[in-house]
Amino acid sequence: MRVVACDAWVRSDFILLERIVFNLVSNAVRYTAKGGLVVGCRSRSGQLRIEVWDTGSGIPQDQQQHIFTEFYRLGKHDRDKRGGLGLGLAIVDRLCRLLTHPINLKSAPGKGSCFSVTLPMVCAQVEVIKSPVSVRSRFDASHGKLVLVIDDDPLVLDGMSGLLRSWGCLVVTANTDSAALAALSQYDYPPDVIISDYHLCDGKTGVEAIARLCSASSVSIPAFLMTGDTNPEPQRQAQENGYPLLHKPIEPMALRATLTQVLTKRKSINLLSLEATK
Repeated sequence: MRVVACDAWVRSDFILLERIVFNLVSNAVRYTAKGGLVVGCRSRSGQLRIEVWDTGSGIPQDQQQHIFTEFYRLGKHDRDKRGGLGLGLAIVDRLCRLLTHPINLKSAPGKGSCFSVTLPMVCAQVEVIKSPVSVRSRFDASHGKLVLVIDDDPLVLDGMSGLLRSWGCLVVTANTDSAALAALSQYDYPPDVIISDYHLCDGKTGVEAIARLCSASSVSIPAFLMTGDTNPEPQRQAQENGYPLLHKPIEPMALRATLTQVLTKRKSINLLSLEATK
């Protein structure tokens, strides 16, 4: 893989833009058995185009309109770590639309593909002026909280942990409840909130994983679920257990709002309990 450096400045959200480029590069690696990748930029008329080129299998014309849809994968990959869940490009498409950054694809079967994202350029920032006043977000409920994320897709774990850390959270990730218990052993206190995928790789559901973690901690831990499954069963299970359910790909603001909701609800319950003991 070769990266061509660029000193241009663009106007965007750096966390979401990083996720877009990461997913494009990961997808290129996944489908390139030989040859290589090039990541670089081209400037045109006040805009910058970030391009990810690969020498992979290429995408037939009749499939190019489908690759940005959820759970669509080229070829016949098994549901494993290499094949993924077919959410990487769906997340890219959702984030590009959210940021109003057009995405384009050029591809030829047997020759490779080029994904490009176009962003508005700005003048170089020669000085960063820091505000003398510390402006706190109204989402401060998550700042400093220990968040456990359970999912069997490493891309989801990486993306979620990066986003949560940017909001000031301490993050622990795992692909099963057993791995989560092992990872949490370094802490003297339980997580403030659990975010779990509904379908886990060990055959358990997120509801079962949350129940085991709460039992092991001897406390009720706030939690919510996420899933790419559109069947009614995950929704029914979530409602029966009182957990919010988010459907993948998850928009950052939806994630942040739900995180704040469950943490604020926990704080309110704790205050009521305190009042009841007086």
